[in-house]
Amino acid sequence: MTRASSIVGNTRCLITQLVSCLDLQTELKAYRARFESEAEMLKKINYYQRTEENLNAAMGEKDALIQELRDSLKDLEIRFNDTREDEKDDNKDDQAKSSDNSEEDKKAEQEVEEDQMKNQTFLLPNRLTRESAPVGIPVGIITDSNLKEQKKTIESLIKGIPATGFPVFISQYGTENEMSKMIQSYLMKDKSRQNIYHLQFSNTTTATTPGASSSASSTKPATASVLSAARRSNHLYRILSTLFDSYGYAQAIVLDDYLDTAFDFFDYFQATSKLFEKDPSIMCVSAWNENGQAEFAKDSGTLHRTDVFPDYAWMIDADFWREVKTDWPQHGDWKAWIRTRDKSKGRSCVIPEVCRVSVRKRSAAGDHTYYDQYLSKIKLNKNPVKFATMDLDFLKKPTYNAYIYGLVRDSTNLTSASSLQNYRGKPGDIKLEYEGTSGYVSVSRMIGLPSVLKDGHPPASYQGIVIIRYGTWRLFIVPQGWEKRMYTEVKARKDSEKSVIATEDKKEKS
Repeated sequence: MTRASSIVGNTRCLITQLVSCLDLQTELKAYRARFESEAEMLKKINYYQRTEENLNAAMGEKDALIQELRDSLKDLEIRFNDTREDEKDDNKDDQAKSSDNSEEDKKAEQEVEEDQMKNQTFLLPNRLTRESAPVGIPVGIITDSNLKEQKKTIESLIKGIPATGFPVFISQYGTENEMSKMIQSYLMKDKSRQNIYHLQFSNTTTATTPGASSSASSTKPATASVLSAARRSNHLYRILSTLFDSYGYAQAIVLDDYLDTAFDFFDYFQATSKLFEKDPSIMCVSAWNENGQAEFAKDSGTLHRTDVFPDYAWMIDADFWREVKTDWPQHGDWKAWIRTRDKSKGRSCVIPEVCRVSVRKRSAAGDHTYYDQYLSKIKLNKNPVKFATMDLDFLKKPTYNAYIYGLVRDSTNLTSASSLQNYRGKPGDIKLEYEGTSGYVSVSRMIGLPSVLKDGHPPASYQGIVIIRYGTWRLFIVPQGWEKRMYTEVKARKDSEKSVIATEDKKEKS
């Protein structure tokens, strides 16, 4: 009994000691946590002290720098005043000399002009004739009043120009001396005549354009936009009339200002120029695609037809020019005029999926929203394409209609624009229908395409169909009833082919 009591006593003692140890351990953990917290706080205090010291040092350096700049500014002001005094003295001397040399300069200019005419170097504007005009497809550049931007356009174009085949005509509307000098500087290089020529026309909105329709006079003064449109329309008329009527070219390219051109710009136009003879339903070829933003244009070798006359960098032939020149608009927007149905007559233009030109932002004041949203995102081609070896006959109307009809018919149909954003199908062709112009505007805005219609047509559309790349898919945005409309044309073509075959079989049997 005594032994048992002793064991119980010892056990209680051990339990008491164990409890005491546990309490001590808990207290040690608390001290450790407190120590770590105070150590972290001490680090922060040291960091803020160093930051304050660095800030004070920086403020001192700033004050010293400001004082140094003030001293430099005073020195520059003194030197500027001295320079102005010197310039005044020099100007007095120059004025005295210029009066003596003016007559000599006029004589020298006259001698240069006579020498140019004798040697037929054609440095003077509009001096070519039908016989002396260089062979090839001419490129007419419409100049703007902005000298710096115009040089960018010219430099971009001539960077990849072939030695022959594409004579460039830089057209000036007006007599601004600096613009004339800039254009003249490109006509000769290292004393060698370049394949570049200078056109110059008087800048007046009162001059009548031959064959242009005249409207009733208005008592209200013309607005700046109307005058600008009239000048541009008149300028373009004179360029085309000179190239087609005076020089006798079969085709001509017109390049707007503020444009950059791709390296294969000339290869593209050289290959597509043959389409005019093959298909009379083609009224123009353009290097521009309004839906050519980088996210929607991927394949550099793909070409399409469009019912909408493009905005920039286009080529027409002499037959189309003879047709439209008789009532070319003297006033207003020539683009809106030429896009009307009575001018297009169901014909189309050829455009690339990936643009061969891109447009720069105009520096003039105004609303640049459309440029910032769409035009600034245009993708300029950088991938080589061998257009010369491509068979472009698929762009002829009957073949192209059958081709597009088959692609759209076999594509996966999406029920709504909202389903497009969540579509996760396999890569391939998909289509999305829209109802009326308002339906297209709604779809285009949701996708991010230009939504401004042109004579009722979606930009870059063919038979109301817009073709773009959307992610890993090719997307056809089609109007309701597209199938019936295209099927009628495709069926008519097949019936015509069957009729021709039947006629030939009868001839062979007979």
